[in-house]
Amino acid sequence: MFWLGFGIYTIFMVLIFGFFIVAKIHTYKFRHYSVHIEPVTKALAIVLLILALVGYYLIFSGDTGNAPIQTVETANTQIY
Repeated sequence: MFWLGFGIYTIFMVLIFGFFIVAKIHTYKFRHYSVHIEPVTKALAIVLLILALVGYYLIFSGDTGNAPIQTVETANTQIY
C-alpha cells in the first residue's frame, strides 16, 4: 500500500511541477510588464516545494489521519 501511495503521489507531483515550469516559462516572457512577476513566481515555487516535502513526509511517516481503532469490552449485567 505504501508503494502505491508513493507512486500516485510522485506522479501527481511531477504533473504539478510540470505545469508550474510551463507557467513559469510563459510568465517570464512578460516579466518586463510588472516587477511583481518574479517574486510571486519564486514564492509560489517555494510554497509548492514545501507542500511536496510535507506530503512525502506524511507518506513516509504513515500519519495520514487514520487513528487506530480501539475496542472496549464491557461487562453487561442485566437484572430482571
